[in-house]
Amino acid sequence: MEVNGTQTTQQTRFVQATCTKCGAALEIDPSRDAAICPYCDTPYVVEKAIQQYNIKNAHIDHVDHVTVDMKGSVDSFLGFASRQMDKAREDSRERRRQSFMNDKNFFKYFFMMFGGLTAMMTVMWFVMNVAGLWA
Repeated sequence: MEVNGTQTTQQTRFVQATCTKCGAALEIDPSRDAAICPYCDTPYVVEKAIQQYNIKNAHIDHVDHVTVDMKGSVDSFLGFASRQMDKAREDSRERRRQSFMNDKNFFKYFFMMFGGLTAMMTVMWFVMNVAGLWA
């Protein structure tokens, strides 16, 4: 690369990564934001592919003690369950509202047709009585 008349070489350092879709081992340029997997043609975010590789290849040499925060896990689960129940209630309300609207429209058209037929029959009866066709 030439900058201001001076020739410089820029060497790209590749790092190990894993495709976020197919799991293929990749060597990618960490200075880029995104790339495409040469194996499955899936576009991926470079940082996520590197992170996935690091998690996949992480190893633990020694553990003295592990603390599990049950309260955080339970709170997280209960929050998730609450959101799901709220969504289910909202979906149920929407289905009931839609059903009510369908029923309302059915009865509206039913009574319009019934009224129209009743009016038509009344006119026919009147015409037949006036014309003397009704025995």
